[in-house]
Amino acid sequence: MIRNLSLILLLCAPFAVTGQIRYSDPTNRNEAKRIAENVERTVKVKEPKWKWKYILASEFGSHYYFKSGKKELDISIYVFDSVEEASKQLEFHGNSSSLTASLELKGVGDEGFYISHQYFSWIGVRKGRRLVVVHGPGPNLTVTMRFVSYGLAEMESKPN
Repeated sequence: MIRNLSLILLLCAPFAVTGQIRYSDPTNRNEAKRIAENVERTVKVKEPKWKWKYILASEFGSHYYFKSGKKELDISIYVFDSVEEASKQLEFHGNSSSLTASLELKGVGDEGFYISHQYFSWIGVRKGRRLVVVHGPGPNLTVTMRFVSYGLAEMESKPN
C-alpha cells in the first residue's frame, strides 16, 4: 500500500511542479481593470443595444460580455509586463481557433490579427504591452472592429 501511494505521488509530482500559477504584477491587473471599466462606460453610451451580461476577472486582464438580441460579444483587456510578452500572447490567441487561421490586420495598433468566420469574428490588437481581444458575431467584422476601437481609444489615453 505504501508502495502504491509512493507511485501515485511520483506520478503527480510533474503536475505539482508545472501547475504553478504565474501571478502578474497587480499594477497590470488594475490597469487592465481600469481600461475595461472605461470601455464598458463607452459601450453603454455608444452601443445602447448591447447590454452588459457579466464580467470575469483573470490574473492578466478583465473580460466583459455583452449581448444584443441573439448576438453575443466579449471584449478582453490585458496588460502584460513587456511588449514581447504581449506580442507572444496575441500570437497565441490568434492561433487558438481550430476552424481557421488568423490573418494580419494592418494599420491598427502596433500589431493585429483577425478571423472572419461564418459563425464568429475575432480581432486581437496589441498596443505596446496592452492587448485588446474581441470575439464577436460573424462573419462581418464591423461590430467587432467597433468594440476593438473602444479598447484602443482607452489604451491610447494613457501612455505605456
